[in-house]
Amino acid sequence: MTSQQLITASFRRLKKYWVILFGLAAILGAALTFYAMRQPVTYTSNATIFPLTAGSDNNNSVLSALMGTSDNSKNFTDDASINIIELAQSRATREEVANIRDSSQGNKTIAELLLKDVNDHRGFMEKKVELSAGSDAALNWAINILKGNLSASINKNNSFVLNYTARSPEMARLVSYGFIDKISSFYIDLKREKAKRDYEFATGKVDSLRSVMDRKDNQLIAIDQRTLFTNTSKLQFRVPTENLLADKQMIRQQYATAIANQQNASYKLQKATPVIKVLDKPEPPYDVQSKSPLMYGLVGFFGGIFIISLFLVANLLLRYVSFETRKAIFGNEASESAAA
Repeated sequence: MTSQQLITASFRRLKKYWVILFGLAAILGAALTFYAMRQPVTYTSNATIFPLTAGSDNNNSVLSALMGTSDNSKNFTDDASINIIELAQSRATREEVANIRDSSQGNKTIAELLLKDVNDHRGFMEKKVELSAGSDAALNWAINILKGNLSASINKNNSFVLNYTARSPEMARLVSYGFIDKISSFYIDLKREKAKRDYEFATGKVDSLRSVMDRKDNQLIAIDQRTLFTNTSKLQFRVPTENLLADKQMIRQQYATAIANQQNASYKLQKATPVIKVLDKPEPPYDVQSKSPLMYGLVGFFGGIFIISLFLVANLLLRYVSFETRKAIFGNEASESAAA
């Protein structure tokens, strides 16, 4: 069978079964159109978080206080290397978000609202999630859903961008603000805890040095009392006093440094409440994504024509391939005899 014979035979067969061909293709196109129409519409929110801190915290980039440095290190601060993306996607953060209660919707948790939202916007042939609201299983399910629908990244401007995709605009807004609240709370608590510990350490150092200075004074007083009727100019009495005075002078210098550190830590403790601002709030309009019924229908129709056509002429293609294979192996005479 030559290529010309293959084309002619294929055209005749397709012409013979054109009703079946176009009928099945139309059914496939209609099925994909119905599938696209039954798929849930998704809404993606977009938010950008920015911390307002004082002084040198913002000297490198717009998020140097939040990220640590300007080289996409993605850390909160230089003091504590916390990866902000890992924080947003961590199970602890997702669990806290899932347990947030919304007073405007009967004081239900986000996990319960998420369960209802998914069941109310199910896709084609998607089973209903049969979980008891408020149970541990429902909470774990919600945590996994939050993980799959959350996207956290650092853009080219070194800004922290948070996106969440939900099946309703209300849920996209609620969950996005929940994540922003928990991430902001963590950052603020981290700054406060660090400043508090620095202050407590500096205060403990001051108290310790003050106690050492008091002991040195008591030792000097004791030496003075024991040498009341002796010649204190002798070396055996003068050296201990000189050593104690030298130690006290060194401790006094350390004490002055510790006092300065305590005052600095106290100042940081007083201003250790950064302000978190949301540059782009997760408010409508959202990025709406849905499957186009027209596109799915056209793909199904023309794809069906192609697939069904191949099925109808499959035996002709096999004969042609067999003919060409024999021709390549045995030559023209053997192939002609086989075709005859």
